[in-house]
Formats: sequence, structure tokens, C-alpha cells
Amino acid sequence: MLGQASIPLLLFSLGTRLTSVDFGEWRVGVLGAVVCPLTGIIMVLLVRPFLDLTPLQLSLLIVFGTLPPAVLNYLIAEQYRQEPGKVASIVLMGNLASFISLPIALAFALL
Repeated sequence: MLGQASIPLLLFSLGTRLTSVDFGEWRVGVLGAVVCPLTGIIMVLLVRPFLDLTPLQLSLLIVFGTLPPAVLNYLIAEQYRQEPGKVASIVLMGNLASFISLPIALAFALL
């Protein structure tokens, strides 16, 4: 029962942080939204020659590589007081940018 409540609590804590976040950090958020999927795809392309993957596994790896930054990153930044406002901005912008990056990754993975 606690496991089922953890994801809504993560999202709730991120939402409360976003209400007080300074949107002067939006440049860092956009940079994180671009860099996160880009580095994921680069890593997929780098490890692909070394792995014996089926086409389905390769497609899944491509999609997983383009996923946006996780909400858990924000919680860790909040717990250790390491610029949680910037991390919240990166998570927010990354999730908004996933509306663009994930359909592109899915189209590429389904080829």
C-alpha cells in the first residue's frame, strides 16, 4: 500500500516546489530538457555494437534513452539541499519537451 502512494507523493512534492520556483532558471531547464534525451541516444548508439540485441530490445533501449529526467532526481536534490529549484525546473522542462522527443524516438524505434 505504501508503494502505491509513493508516486503521487513524489508528484505532489514536485508540484509544491514548482509553485515557488523562480522561473529565472528556465534556461537550465531547457538545457536539461535537450541534453537528457540527447545523451541517452548517444549512449544507446555507443553501446549498441557491444550488445547482441534483438530489434525489439533495441527499440526499447532507444525509447528508454529518450525518457525525460525523473521526479526522483528532484527529491534527492531536495533531501540534500543541492539546488532543488534548478532540478525542479529541469524536470518540468524535460517532461514538457518529452511531448516532442518521445514521438520522434518512437518513430525511429518503429522503423
